[in-house]
Amino acid sequence: MFVSHSTKDFERVRLVRNALEESGFRPILFYLKCMENEDEINELLKREIDARQRFILCDSPNAQASKFVQSEVDYICSKKRMYEVIDISRLDMDKLSSNEDVTKLIKPFLRRTKVFLSFSDDSKSLAWLIKSMLSTKGFTVVDSDSVYYEAYKEIPGSVSNYSAQIECLAKKFLGGYIESTLKEGYVLSLISKKSQKNNLQYFEVEKALEINPSQILPIIVDQIGQEQLPLGIDNNTLNMHNIKSLEDKAKSIVNALIDFDLRNNK
Repeated sequence: MFVSHSTKDFERVRLVRNALEESGFRPILFYLKCMENEDEINELLKREIDARQRFILCDSPNAQASKFVQSEVDYICSKKRMYEVIDISRLDMDKLSSNEDVTKLIKPFLRRTKVFLSFSDDSKSLAWLIKSMLSTKGFTVVDSDSVYYEAYKEIPGSVSNYSAQIECLAKKFLGGYIESTLKEGYVLSLISKKSQKNNLQYFEVEKALEINPSQILPIIVDQIGQEQLPLGIDNNTLNMHNIKSLEDKAKSIVNALIDFDLRNNK
């Protein structure tokens, strides 16, 4: 997390930084008094921005007057990334009673960090790569394979019919996992050639749509027809089947989820 701010707001920004750290984030702030060359400073800041996924502007009259802050914001926008604004001028340092006042200020910016990753067998390698990338960015990921592994151990021995197994899994496990995830995050569904109507993945998508359709992000990862899309998400998908490299596709999907999260928390 890159935090853009004016050095003249040090005391207010310090409180925001502390509150973010206490909430589990690792904000990056710069006080570059040891450097005087503006080109050198700008290059360093650009490299740091390029290496981050989330950006917060500590806005204030000082920040608005700072050429470095405005340069950072312009560069973030030039990279087509979103940034969030915390109005630190709302912090009255003379009347600040406790840390709770700062926590209230940043509460709208505390990211939803849980993800239920839904996929079919043909997207398994992509799913593992996405899970690994999301984990390094502060997300807690539950994948459908892990749920099924636990669930199958609980299926009654008398259940032998595959359809009955699906019904048992969906009723006893998937609904609970998806519902708990959607309280603090998102369902990320990778729609592929094997995402067919008799697939467990459709139960996951349908359950997510039933609980909170605004927090499911369906990604088309293969070239497929409209008839292969789960009902209800026809007009709410991101198409990434043209990205050939598995790693590039995973990075694009992770970035899409982060942007989706920022839009949901505006």
